[in-house]
Amino acid sequence: MLTKLLLAFGLLLSSQQQVFAGQTYAVVVGISDYEALSYATGDLRFADRDARQFAAFLQSKSGGSVPAANIRLLTNRQATQAAILQQLNVFRQATEADRIILYFSGHGMPDSFVPYDVVPGNPAGLLTYRDIKAAFYQSSATTKLCIADACLSGGMSRKGVTQRNSGQIVTQNTADRSNVAMILASRSTQSAVEDGRLGGGAFTYFLLRGLSGQADLNGNGIVTIKELHQYISPQLKKRTQGRQTPMFYGRFSDNLPLAYH
Repeated sequence: MLTKLLLAFGLLLSSQQQVFAGQTYAVVVGISDYEALSYATGDLRFADRDARQFAAFLQSKSGGSVPAANIRLLTNRQATQAAILQQLNVFRQATEADRIILYFSGHGMPDSFVPYDVVPGNPAGLLTYRDIKAAFYQSSATTKLCIADACLSGGMSRKGVTQRNSGQIVTQNTADRSNVAMILASRSTQSAVEDGRLGGGAFTYFLLRGLSGQADLNGNGIVTIKELHQYISPQLKKRTQGRQTPMFYGRFSDNLPLAYH
């Protein structure tokens, strides 16, 4: 019996050690106070706080104990379009064994995120899907994650990736063993709810709870992307009374590990 327990324990440790075999490089952006948007027309309350919490999670054991030097945190006036694009260059440092993460909390559009210094009516100032795709393409990392707590973020869908039934995981062929995942707060027609009682974006609240262990549905110490979806989707729908449905899509294995505890 003891041998079996030790074997099981050893297998669990082995699984956990394989979750983050390489380095993690992350660009974490949160914008509550926009330069050209007044509170009445668009400032947010918690986006910068959500970004700080996500960056702190990455440095925790569950997040992979990511060194602070590997995390580029930009909040409010720091998060200009030029600054974000410049910091995305950190992804070029990643090798095939590494993973890269872009987290964005702020205003969104169907195919773009809104930087701090955007000028209303000038789309040239946006952070577009094309910008993100280029940054990911230039990285050698096998695992690439884009996580967004932003309105309309589910519209970041492009050729070869289609949205099916609301809340369903949508994947492409994973024959090349790479994992490229978009984990987005809402569908292309929905707002992303900020919840005063939760003290942040509802999506980020459940995202962090899930990654910290609540989404480990089979109790093996690892949170996979499928488990995270199965946890977040009903929680978020219930909290927002059906007004917000998270979208997970891209090219990845259902068993892609995101966190351990």
